[in-house]
Amino acid sequence: MFFCGAAFGMLIWMAFGIDAENLTPYIILSALLASAAVIFLAVFLMNSFLLPHINRRKAAVRALGRDGIRIVHKDETAKLAYKGIYYLMSGKFPQAEDYLQQALARSDVRQNQMFCVEWLVRLYETTDNVPKILWCYRKAAEYSPDNPEAQSRLGHAYFSDGKLDQAEYCFRQALKYDPNNGYSYFSLAKIQLVRGDDKQAYETLQNLLKINENHPLCHAELADYYAMQGNREMAEEECRKAQLCGIKEPEELNKRINAMLSFHCTDYDENDLPSMFYRRIEKPGENSNDGGAVENSGSQG
Repeated sequence: MFFCGAAFGMLIWMAFGIDAENLTPYIILSALLASAAVIFLAVFLMNSFLLPHINRRKAAVRALGRDGIRIVHKDETAKLAYKGIYYLMSGKFPQAEDYLQQALARSDVRQNQMFCVEWLVRLYETTDNVPKILWCYRKAAEYSPDNPEAQSRLGHAYFSDGKLDQAEYCFRQALKYDPNNGYSYFSLAKIQLVRGDDKQAYETLQNLLKINENHPLCHAELADYYAMQGNREMAEEECRKAQLCGIKEPEELNKRINAMLSFHCTDYDENDLPSMFYRRIEKPGENSNDGGAVENSGSQG
C-alpha cells in the first residue's frame, strides 16, 4: 500500500509537471495516501474477517454459561461442545456435527447431554435434516423422560409422521409430569379427532378449557369439532373466540371452517379441508351403496 501511494504521488508529479527541486510536499502527500490506504485495508480486513471470528468465539463461549471461559479451559467435553457451536455459527456444519457428537458421547450428566442435543437440534434444523431431528427428540426424551417439553416435542414429531400411538404415549407422559400442559391436551384431542373418537376429543378439549379458558388453539379445535358435526352456530362461535384469544392465521381458520361446513350442503374446496376431516363421514343427499356414507380419499394424520 505504501508503494501504491508513492506511485500515485509520482503520477501526480508527472501529470502536472511538479518542480523536481521541491519534492518534499509530494513525498509527504504520497506517504499520507499510502498510510490512508493501509488503514483502510486494515479496517476492511478487521470488519470482514477478524471481528466476525471474535464475535463467534465470544458467542460460543457465552453459550456454555456464565463460567464458559473457565469451563472450556478445564473440561475437554466443554471444549468439544464449544468447537461444535463455533463451527455451527461459522456455517461449517460437518465439523460442527462431529464436535457436538463427540461432546455428547463424552457427557455423563443429564444437563450436559441435553445441552448437546439442543445444539444438535439447531444444527439439523439449519440443514433441514428431518430424520436426525427426530433422532435428537428421541435422545432428549431418553435422557430426560420426566421433561414435559421433551415428551411433547417428540410427540409432535410422531404425530406429524402419522405415528399416532407413539405420539399419544408421549403426550400422556408429558401430562403425567405436568397435568396442566395445555399443548399435550390439545394434541391428544387432535389425535382423537383423527381417529374419529369425537366424544373423547370433546372431553379432552373441555379439560383444556378448565386449565385455560382463553387457549386459542383449544377454541380453534372446538371450531373444527363443531364444523365436522355440521353445527354452524357453534363452529362460528368457537371460531370467533379463537380469534379474540389471538389465534395465528385467523384467515386460514375461517377457510377451514367454511370448507367443512360447506361439505355438508354445497360445493367446497378440498384444499381447505384439514387432514383429520378425511375419514368416514355422513354426507346428506349422497347416494352410495352403504346408505350415504362416503369415504374421503385423504390420509389420516
